[in-house]
Amino acid sequence: MKDTEIEMMTQPLMTEEGFLNEACMNELAAVIEKMPPSYERLANEPEWSTPIFINYREIVGYFAHWAVRNIRGDDPAFPPGLEKMVGLLTAIIRPKFPILDEGWATLTLCEINKMLHDALWEEPIFNSWNDGDVVAGWLDLHALLHNVCISIRNEKREFDRFNEKFDKEHPA
Repeated sequence: MKDTEIEMMTQPLMTEEGFLNEACMNELAAVIEKMPPSYERLANEPEWSTPIFINYREIVGYFAHWAVRNIRGDDPAFPPGLEKMVGLLTAIIRPKFPILDEGWATLTLCEINKMLHDALWEEPIFNSWNDGDVVAGWLDLHALLHNVCISIRNEKREFDRFNEKFDKEHPA
């Protein structure tokens, strides 16, 4: 399958009786399982492959933000071991942010997503968040990491809009 082709589902979502079609759900799960991570899917998108100047705390902060926001319901209020995962993530990625000894680096959104994936994907606590017995409703871990990058992207867009407006209103 080429990057531009869309794989179509062959099974209907609902049965003739009006119930969710298990064959469709199995087909959907197989398609999702084969889908490459977002750092691969978006590698050719300019917004995702253009380096930005970023502090590691922005990444860690959005990680904690999305770990809490993605939980459905109130139990638990945040994923178990979140503090440990924030500390671990910080310890793993901080050395990759050497600029100004203040924790800055120039990275693309795809590089950030891959860095998160590499740092967290094999961690048992992180993976436990994808278990409905640990986190009611479970967390979509791919979405959590992708949302970190979406938030960084959105913040960058707002920053660029503000600067453009400011420059128009206050020419040098």
